[in-house]
Amino acid sequence: MKISVAICTYNRERYLPQLFDSIVNQDLDRTLFEVILVNNNSPGNTKQLFEEFKTKNPDILAIYKEEHQQGLSYSRNNAIETAQFELITFLDDDAFIDSKYLSELIRIFQQKDVTAIGGKILLHYETEVPKWENPYLNSLLGYFNKGDVAFDFNRNDYPRGSNMAFRTQVFKEIGSFNVALGRIGSQLIGGEEKDLFNRIYQKKYRVVYAPLAIVYHSVPIERTKSSFIKQQALGTGSSERVRCLNISVFNYLKRIGIEVLKWGASILIAALYLFLLKIARARMILFFRFWVTLGLLYK
Repeated sequence: MKISVAICTYNRERYLPQLFDSIVNQDLDRTLFEVILVNNNSPGNTKQLFEEFKTKNPDILAIYKEEHQQGLSYSRNNAIETAQFELITFLDDDAFIDSKYLSELIRIFQQKDVTAIGGKILLHYETEVPKWENPYLNSLLGYFNKGDVAFDFNRNDYPRGSNMAFRTQVFKEIGSFNVALGRIGSQLIGGEEKDLFNRIYQKKYRVVYAPLAIVYHSVPIERTKSSFIKQQALGTGSSERVRCLNISVFNYLKRIGIEVLKWGASILIAALYLFLLKIARARMILFFRFWVTLGLLYK
C-alpha cells in the first residue's frame, strides 16, 4: 500500500523547508510514498525550494505541478489527478508532520472499509499565546484534537483540511473538491472540506479519527491578531452561505436558525469569561460570532 503526499501551496516558501524536513524524517520506507507539490501562482522561490528538496532526496518520488487557476480547491483537484497511488493525504503548506504520520495512515487504511482518515492538528506558536486564546476559537488557527482514542466520525463532524487522507478511488465516486468553495489566494473562504465529507457520508462510507496521525500547524504573530480572526470569520459565514444555497433555500434558512442558537451559546460563554475576568476572551467570542453572521447574511 502506497500513499501520495499532496502539498498545495500559495506564497508560503517561508514554511516549506520545515514541512520538507518532516517528510524526510518519516519512519516509512521511501518507496511507499510520493510527494506532489502544487504551486498555485506563488511568487518567489517555491519551485527552487522543491527542486532542492528533490536533489537532496533522490530516493523520494517528487512531482512538481503548477495550477494557474487561483484557489485551493483547484490545486487539490490537480493533486488528485496527479496522484499515482491508492491513498492520498493533503498537508497544509504551513504545517509539518510527526515522524510516524504516514506509517500510521497506512496502518489504519489496512482496514478495507476505511475510506478517509483525520488526525490531530496541534498548534505551534511562533510567538506568545494570544490573550484571547480559548478552546472555542482555537480551530480558527487550525487546532483539531478529539482526544487520544480512535473512533468513527459521524456525519455531524469531519476531519480538517491540514490533516485528512483518503482512498484516491473515492474521488471517482463522489467527485472532487467544489471549486466554488475553498481559499482563493489570501481570501480565507472555506467550506470545501465540509461539502466533500457530506458527499462521503451520503455514501455511508467510514471515516476514522486517528489520534497518532499528528500534524503541527504553525501560528505566526499575524494570525493572532483580530484582523485575521475577522477575515477567517467572515470567510466562514460566506462559505456557509454558498454551501447551503447550493443545496436549497430551505437549507440556507435552516442554517440561519442554527446561527441564532449559536448566538445564544456565544453569549453564555462570553458571560462566563467576563465573570472570570477574561475580558479578551469574552470580547473575541462575541466579535467572532458577529463576523460569522455578517458573512452568512451578506455577500
